[in-house]
Order: sequence, then C-alpha cells, then structure tokens
Amino acid sequence: MKYMKKSFSSMKPYHSELILDGIILNANESPVEPPKKVVEEIKNALSAIEFNRYPDMDEKELNLAIAKHYGICKENVTVGVGSDELLDVMFRATLEVGDTVLGFSPSFSMYQVFTELVGAKYIPIYGDENYIFHVEDMIEAIKEYTPKLVLICSPNNPTGQYLNERDVRRIIESTHALVALDLAYIDFAIEDYTKIALEYDNVISFKTFSKALALPSIRLGYAISNKDNIDMLNAIKAPYSVTTFTQLAGIVAISNFDLYKDQIDSIKEERERIYHTLKDLGYKVYPSEANFLYVLMDDSKNDALLENKIYIRKFRSGVYRITIGKKEENDKLLEVLK
Repeated sequence: MKYMKKSFSSMKPYHSELILDGIILNANESPVEPPKKVVEEIKNALSAIEFNRYPDMDEKELNLAIAKHYGICKENVTVGVGSDELLDVMFRATLEVGDTVLGFSPSFSMYQVFTELVGAKYIPIYGDENYIFHVEDMIEAIKEYTPKLVLICSPNNPTGQYLNERDVRRIIESTHALVALDLAYIDFAIEDYTKIALEYDNVISFKTFSKALALPSIRLGYAISNKDNIDMLNAIKAPYSVTTFTQLAGIVAISNFDLYKDQIDSIKEERERIYHTLKDLGYKVYPSEANFLYVLMDDSKNDALLENKIYIRKFRSGVYRITIGKKEENDKLLEVLK
C-alpha cells in the first residue's frame, strides 16, 4: 500500500468472505428473508423509481416512516449506508486529534478503526475473566480519562451481553461526553431503549435494517437523537448516499415491523435452545440477547464444521461466534458439535 499513511500501515481491512454454498452462520445475518408481504411491496416499489434522478437527499419519507415507528419527530432521525456510515460520520464530526474514546472490549472492531482514522486514542475497557462487562469499570474509566466519546454496544457484538436501561443510564449520567448507543441487535433483547437518546443532550442511538429486519443487502441504518446532534451528522454525511431503492425498501420494512415479530421470536427461541444444548454438551457458551452466541471451543470442532460446510466466525484460536440459523441448520450444527 504505497500511498497509505505510515500510522495506518499495520491496519487490516474489515473483511467477511462471501460464502455461497453451505450453512452460513458467520455474519449475524437473518436466517430467513423478510416477510413475504414486505418482499412483494419492495418489488412493487421498483416501478416508482425514476432511475435518471438522484435520490431524495433529505430522505424525508424514510425519516418520517422511522419516526412514526417510534412515535417521535422526523427531525430526530437521519439515515445512512448502514449504521456504520453514521458511526463513522459521528467520529469525524466530533473528535479532534488526541481526543480519548472509551469502549467496552471485546466489541465491534471498527470502533478502534474509526478512532484511529481521526487521530484520536481508543482505550478499551475489558470485561472480566468471563468476558462480562461491568458498568462500574466504565464509570471509573470515565472519571480517570475524561473521554470525548463513550461507546456502548448493547447487545454487544461479539459476546451478546445486554446492558439494561438502568445501567446504560448510569453511564450516561456519569459523563458530559457524547455517548453512542450501538443498538444493532436490540430487537432480539428483553427491551428496546432506543428512544432513551431523546432524553439526554449527549446521546445518539444507532440502529440498522441489517439484523432483525433482514435487509443487509440494501445497506441501511439510522440514528436517533436530538435535533442538534442529527443536524451535526447531516452536516458531515456524504450527499445522496442512501439510494432511492434503499429508501423505498426501508419505508416498506419499517412500516411493516409487526410482521417481523414471529421471525424475531423464532430466532430468540432457537438461540435459547442452542445455548442450553451446547451448555449441556460441556461447551463454554455465554448468555446472549442478540441473534448469535459467543462460544469457547477447541479448534478441531471448527475444523469438523468446515468439513461439513458449516461456517461460523472465528476470532482467534478457541474463540468463536455462532449466528442463529434456521432450525434445520442449527440441528446440523449441533449434530457435528456433539
């Protein structure tokens, strides 16, 4: 990489290999398509697209549909190319060189990349020997480091740990820093507290259409916060980044959220079944409120899965994340792991 900055020379790209054959349980995708009615309405929406025109740069109808879903004002919403784009925009809009960012670890690897790209310093707050995060550790670190930005991923990727609303409020109220709530998986959790962002000046919630809404192919995410924070994100966001098709598909999906409830419940039921089965088999598996499980196991088990074309996410030797698939896919996974 001839022209890359020296400070980035050791940076590795985020990459998930495209797999077209086998049982794919490595990317936290939905095991099923969106409900049939949603798919049909999205297909029908294609006929309304004027392909020679730019998308609505303000995404007015999509923002309105998201706002209606939450019972809030559209001025409190903005959308992007996945929640990743909006997180990246937030980092660039708020951080100066040398600023400090705190985040629980292990968590989404791009947090550190976004931090380093703007010349800020990322300080991980590690879980205990069982990978469990403790709110007190974050609050103590906030006192010690006085960060500019605090990151909370709940349920956390890759461990699945869910911080309840009370604990999240404790962190928010312990700092004047901006707090980013990455809630990509919260639709699979006990309670969705996305709207908490509207109760504080220093909070932005980030959500995605890629997980519970089963639409990673359209690359759509959104942020909810007070108008000042939303205006800040819009000031930095690239123009026309969200395509006309993506906007139309997003409107259809969020407007039919109730149709997803059975799918979400099914994934949660399978998650609990796999968790208890693996635990009974002697695996070290962690409780999860997401659509995946964090598992410690011998690498030979993964070798056996690969021989059967079953793909899970390997982080390092002995550390894996298993996305919840269809029942028949999960049965095959368990059969090999037995």
